[in-house]
Amino acid sequence: MTIRAAGLADAVAIAQLHTRSWQTAYRGILSDDFLQGPLPENRRVLWQARLAETDRTEQFVLVEEHGGTIRGFACAFLEADPEWGCLLDNLHVLPDLKGHGLGRQLMTAVAQRVWRSNPRGRLHLWVYEQNLAARRFYERLGGVNTRRQPELAPDGSEVNVDRYCWSELSGLAGRFTTK
Repeated sequence: MTIRAAGLADAVAIAQLHTRSWQTAYRGILSDDFLQGPLPENRRVLWQARLAETDRTEQFVLVEEHGGTIRGFACAFLEADPEWGCLLDNLHVLPDLKGHGLGRQLMTAVAQRVWRSNPRGRLHLWVYEQNLAARRFYERLGGVNTRRQPELAPDGSEVNVDRYCWSELSGLAGRFTTK
């Protein structure tokens, strides 16, 4: 298992993994028309743009790779919010590899990076209320649900999202070993 910074050459693989993850995790949350229609192109455009912007010092994207295959990724924005700190905007693992520790390893790597940047920093993310598996995962890692609010989803529907926060990162940053 290797966790490394992503580059523009990873955009296609990240977009494909992101698409597969959404098509699995968000079935019943987002519309099937969106998940089976414009989603792949939507994710391709997003990742090409994000990874092409090499001067964005507040953004970092990490990938977990094994044998040359990207199996998971995380994208975060340092100090995205003055109160809640770093925004973990994406954390996705290949659906058939969930439960193997890849998500925990990526969360640890993100927390370590944030903690090194600001030892008093915080980490937060937004997750769909209906995504119970993800919510349980974040709660097991010590995330605290601090808010629920409606949001306009990418498919045009309105869904509730929950904000999870980690106010102290040293525990999460040191909780698991990353290689």
